[in-house]
Amino acid sequence: MKNSLKKILSKFNISEPSFEAVENLQWKAQEASSSDILFYRLSNEQDDTIELMEKRLAASNYGVVVINTTKKLAIDRSVQLEDNEYFKFRDQLADVFYPIDLSKKFIAITGTNGKTTTVDIISQLLAMKSMNCLTIGTLGARINREEVSNFGLTSPDYIDLRKTLYKFRDNYDVCAIEASSHAIDQLRLGSLRFNSIGWTSFSQDHLDYHHTMEEYFKVKKRLQNYCSNKFVISSLSDELSNCLGDIANSFECDQRPNTNFYKSQFNQVNLDVALGCLLECGYDFDSTDTEKLVPPPGRFNTFKSISNLFIIDFAHTPDALENICKELKSAFRNQQLVCIFGCGGNRDKTKRALMGSAASKYCDYVILTSDNPRFEVPDAIISDIEKGVQNCKYEKIVDREQAIIHANRSFKDSVILIAGKGHEPYIDINGEKIPYSDELVVKRLVK
Repeated sequence: MKNSLKKILSKFNISEPSFEAVENLQWKAQEASSSDILFYRLSNEQDDTIELMEKRLAASNYGVVVINTTKKLAIDRSVQLEDNEYFKFRDQLADVFYPIDLSKKFIAITGTNGKTTTVDIISQLLAMKSMNCLTIGTLGARINREEVSNFGLTSPDYIDLRKTLYKFRDNYDVCAIEASSHAIDQLRLGSLRFNSIGWTSFSQDHLDYHHTMEEYFKVKKRLQNYCSNKFVISSLSDELSNCLGDIANSFECDQRPNTNFYKSQFNQVNLDVALGCLLECGYDFDSTDTEKLVPPPGRFNTFKSISNLFIIDFAHTPDALENICKELKSAFRNQQLVCIFGCGGNRDKTKRALMGSAASKYCDYVILTSDNPRFEVPDAIISDIEKGVQNCKYEKIVDREQAIIHANRSFKDSVILIAGKGHEPYIDINGEKIPYSDELVVKRLVK
């Protein structure tokens, strides 16, 4: 390792002696130790941002810090590199400390909705062939659907990603990664190469970050740079096919499972993408395999009480909410459909009224509530959603648990959709993640 490290340092004309004692890479200043190379990327080069970095570094116990900057800063044990050099250096060091086993297969899945379900399907199908699968995404890092680590992000930082791939290298044959638009834009996939890439869906989300749908689409499209194959999409995704043109191949499952979860078109799309990506990696499956599939945590999870059917789903975009409400209205046409949902704070505000519109289009009754308000006032978020609710009875109950309890008391023989949080075991209020679970609330009610 030391010889490889010396070669890389000489390539970049770096002679910092502190590198001789390092053993790991790190990207969180508060967690760095004297044996770590800390990678620190400035969000901008304003004086206040640099001052904040200096405070964090002063409180950190790093061995060497590699700073992504164009300025010359007076910081002890530091190497300062501009963008291209910074990312090249990070990639080459990752190859030294956490080498990738190229005998493994790697799959990346992007899309506004459906990423988590798709990588979970991939994991389930591979298990049927006695193969081990590492999935990395919204549900954390999981091997054969059992959590082994959690980063709190859909796509972890590149250093955490490489550490995970290396740490569990003897425990998986295939790795399926959720590739969010943030991760692609922030180069969190580094120099990884994928055997197959899939795209599930595209609709409005993250405009607080990307600002326009055009930019959001362009960023997701950049995933193609990580694979020599075209995007795998579903034969049902006509609009996506038109947008991607000759950089996408459509796939269709011969016989889709006859279960409620896979009767919905959006989950048929997810299944198509999963099967198409696996086929590109050399794995084929038939209907006897797909009939055994079950939903992942927080995705169309059903619970029956004496009087109502509860469905918990992660749907948190206008398109996802409209899709599941439409499918439920069709599948349970003789029952009243009630939807409980909110919107996250400090995120894309323009989607809030669209969420209200999506739910009211198909539901008989809507209850607006909280969903990770973060640093916003929950009532203000609910008021934004309320503007889109039309031709539908609704009420506002800020406390999410009370909203669910109220719905169970007020409705009989109804389908109650609880949308937005899915598997999440917390509510984020003022930066504090307070323990909370839709599933636990419902399980208490259906006992």
